[in-house]
Amino acid sequence: MKKGFVIKEVSVEEALKVFPKIKEWDRPEAGKVSYCLERIGDKRYIALAAYNEEAENIGYLIGYERDQAFYCWFAAVEDGYRRMGILTKMMEKFIDYARSLGYDKVTLKTVNNKREMLSYLVKNGWNFMQVFPKDKPILNEIWVEKRID
Repeated sequence: MKKGFVIKEVSVEEALKVFPKIKEWDRPEAGKVSYCLERIGDKRYIALAAYNEEAENIGYLIGYERDQAFYCWFAAVEDGYRRMGILTKMMEKFIDYARSLGYDKVTLKTVNNKREMLSYLVKNGWNFMQVFPKDKPILNEIWVEKRID
């Protein structure tokens, strides 16, 4: 497998093209453009896509304004392309965009069973702010933030 990739700002529709290839997503409605645009509403947002050397969409990130922060709503990389720095590069672009809008923090909510994401967040200096308990601890939601000022 080749290791080259590029990150581009794209439409929500383009970003979501990789959604069916992300094994962790268990909410099919979240892969629909109409659902995403309705959720974003009139807020400022960014949609990013990662492409391999063959110009195939291999990852995406969608973030928007929420609660005095810029919120990373969805971020994922196709399984065979993980641990290559792709998510890190998308997050850098996301954070730069949030900073350019004047935000001093970015936020994200993940789930306790998303261990790869939790590991990424710890390694990259995100602060764990709150846990929202669910019926099963493995499904607890975890709110994190990162200061970017």
